[in-house]
Amino acid sequence: MTLPEIAAHFTLPGSVESHSEIPTGLINSTHLVGCAGGQRFILQALNSAVFKKPAEVMENIRTVTAHIAAKDSDARGLELIPTTSGEPWLTLEDGTLWRCYPFIEGTESFTKITSPDLAYKAAAAFGDFQAKLADLAPSLLHETLPDFHNTPSHFSKLLSAAEKDPRARLSGAHEEFDYILSQKALTTLLTDADLPVRITHNDTKISNILFHTDGSAPPVVIDLDTVMPGSALYDFGDLVRSAAASADESEADPEKVFLDPALTKALTEGYLSTAADFLTPAETALLQDSVKVITLELACRFLADHLLGDIYFKTNTEGHNLIRARNQLALLKSM
Repeated sequence: MTLPEIAAHFTLPGSVESHSEIPTGLINSTHLVGCAGGQRFILQALNSAVFKKPAEVMENIRTVTAHIAAKDSDARGLELIPTTSGEPWLTLEDGTLWRCYPFIEGTESFTKITSPDLAYKAAAAFGDFQAKLADLAPSLLHETLPDFHNTPSHFSKLLSAAEKDPRARLSGAHEEFDYILSQKALTTLLTDADLPVRITHNDTKISNILFHTDGSAPPVVIDLDTVMPGSALYDFGDLVRSAAASADESEADPEKVFLDPALTKALTEGYLSTAADFLTPAETALLQDSVKVITLELACRFLADHLLGDIYFKTNTEGHNLIRARNQLALLKSM
């Protein structure tokens, strides 16, 4: 089925006059569709190899976007465009699931935070996203990626990988492995804190925010495929870990990797500007520690994948996942 034929299944305002693939996404197949009259839409096929139960992912998105739209008219760009039969998404005979959103005009996104001002705005956007969902019962959503942020589980998987050592790589990673072992107490810090279960984004990268170029409306948080029940602190911790790092995750020189204090301060202040009202005192007290926990968690995941033969994370060079693990440990040591 051609893309215009797929688009014809959705209630668009006119026939498709143009379409082009947006190549920046790493998981889903995304296309920009232009209709007669000038309106544009995003048409996207969900990657069922990553999301084993795509209908549950879509049910989560439908629940969350409807809840936010009921509170905030500026967020209506995230609402799903129904099919001509009234369904919120389209499932083809081969099982492929397609969805359609309005294209939010007059916006821009960033791949890296370069200033405290942008850091503040980004963190405030994610805090606001959580705040709008604070009164929505997490039980209404599916856990589409079980144990996604379960740090003790990722630590246990690393221990198992080290015990098996199927590629005989542990001998070249003992320093990293031993340091992670020394941080075992950190792995249970959040899971033992009896924190509230909330609805969280789980992919809090700066690139998942659209900023209106004229400042006419608040930023819009997008890419909701990983929205599910979880801890607000993992969202905050991962935002700071990714946004305030001095170098990306593949930087091979640990001396170049540290947490930028100015960006960390701006991210914290921005997040609290919108999230403080719903956070409990226990959550607020653990904000900065959450950055350490998620950084250690990712180091565990990278090192385990290295030991098992790079079966999960895509690699570009030999030892890429070991470099990533060292990178995250350098970041952790700088905190």
